[in-house]
Amino acid sequence: MSAGLVSSLPESGADRSLRVLVVSRSRVVWGAERSILGLAGLLEARGIELTLSSPSEGDFFDAWASTGLPHLELELPPHQGLRNDAGGRPSPSALAREMRSTFGGALRVARASKKMDVIHSNSLWGHLDCALGGRLAHRPVVLELHDLVRPGVGRRVLQTAVVASSGVMAISRAVADTVGGHGRITQARLHVVPQAVDTERFHPGPPDPDVRACLSSEPHRPIVGIIGRIDPEKGVDLVVEAVASLEGSAGTCHLAVIGGPGLDGGAYARRVRAQAEDRLGDRVRFTGPMENVPDALRSLDVVINASAAEPFGLSVLEAQASGVAVIGTAAGGIPEFVIDGETGLLVPPRDVSSLSLALKRLLEDEDLRNRLGRNGHSSAAARYGLPARADAVAAIYRSVARGR
Repeated sequence: MSAGLVSSLPESGADRSLRVLVVSRSRVVWGAERSILGLAGLLEARGIELTLSSPSEGDFFDAWASTGLPHLELELPPHQGLRNDAGGRPSPSALAREMRSTFGGALRVARASKKMDVIHSNSLWGHLDCALGGRLAHRPVVLELHDLVRPGVGRRVLQTAVVASSGVMAISRAVADTVGGHGRITQARLHVVPQAVDTERFHPGPPDPDVRACLSSEPHRPIVGIIGRIDPEKGVDLVVEAVASLEGSAGTCHLAVIGGPGLDGGAYARRVRAQAEDRLGDRVRFTGPMENVPDALRSLDVVINASAAEPFGLSVLEAQASGVAVIGTAAGGIPEFVIDGETGLLVPPRDVSSLSLALKRLLEDEDLRNRLGRNGHSSAAARYGLPARADAVAAIYRSVARGR
């Protein structure tokens, strides 16, 4: 960012509060939204005044309203994507449409940020709008990257947004690598700030008998859980097959699927539910989203994340903080905090046989299960607490506000 843009900023040293506009397109609460919600109060205590700029309806708006922090309604123009129906290069008309949407979004972000010191873009589809809007408003922009963007036009657009921004936070090294390797993206501006867990909410404790009764028709049996969106990339169908293939004492376990459908209107969720009921009968329950996730985690015996490549894997970290043994895939961000055989087990992506073997190990070896649960909790509590993440984020805000 040039000196001319920095000179137009209000004074924003450590001795005054910093006004930050968090821009999001989201109406739902998933990982990116949970991340900023978890930090809101802690950042306020560190002299950071957050204002959320987003649509004024939906679960995310409702959750933000409950914090008592200010909200500014902002509806960014829709983006339809740059790939054609066959996944190839976009047509000239598609490019023109996206350029119009981006410019319109940039103007709206610029207008919304007039009284702010920093713009924080929290949504992939809003990064370029925010980066350009910050340039128009002479305000520094921090992008928070939550997604593994595959090579192609979309990644090049993201890299353009990164170059135009003042600083970047990536939730894992795997996510940072999707924009790395670009000559104008310097390490000084690219920070890996891992997700964090609220250890006051997520901690070990005895299982709640009532919660276990909600998770299984036979709560005295071992219960394996998978938590999050029910969509193809999460691999819920693979977990169903892995549980169904278990034999012996491990084959008595039950499966709890906790979460709601993804963005496909529920088509995948309906298919996987039919598959699960056919393969597992009354050994499976689909609970829908649960409000008291900490109690749900403490009532599970094993938590699985079977995503092909998870950008981070917050549900795995929350399970570790709760003292529950975890199985994750050896791809994406999960291997950055799950050490195979020490704080959990790792399996190759989309490998049902390996997943089944890992489950069998944990279900038949209580000592191993308990050891991994204890080690996972110790690691999560020591390295991934919310206060440390709040310190890092606040430091990045103040750094870009000073023009560094």
